[in-house]
Amino acid sequence: MIAWRGMFLALLPLAASLPACTTSDPVLRQAIAEVSRRPHSARTALRPFAERGDEIAIEQICIAYGRSLDSDVGMAERAKAFGWCEHAAKVGSIAAQFHLGAFYQSGIGTLKDPEAALHWYQQAAARGHREARDEARALEGQQRLCRNLMTGCRLF
Repeated sequence: MIAWRGMFLALLPLAASLPACTTSDPVLRQAIAEVSRRPHSARTALRPFAERGDEIAIEQICIAYGRSLDSDVGMAERAKAFGWCEHAAKVGSIAAQFHLGAFYQSGIGTLKDPEAALHWYQQAAARGHREARDEARALEGQQRLCRNLMTGCRLF
């Protein structure tokens, strides 16, 4: 019995680090769970929470937009997505830092700014984000370390 208790206590910090586990709102938890499987619908479900300033929702909606930006997303919505990503990146979300770099690189919701893109890619790369490292290397004129022949490691 003591061994199980020890394992449970050891896993507690891991559970707390998962976004869906840090909120008691079941609607928000469901929306967060959808980010990786159905980012388009997750964006819709997360929007009310992000608009109220929920930090977890802001980070997750940034990730959802980064994974599912398509031609249906208008300019005003792109600017809003950029703002959410910028906020989440500045408070330390590694994924948001990566996506903000991509937004700057491609001019999504903002003007294209390769220097700002490089800055945010480097921030995420310094914290272990591999794709950000490859994007930063490419912007610096270096060869990518990524070996994905299908996508050429490009985001957009």
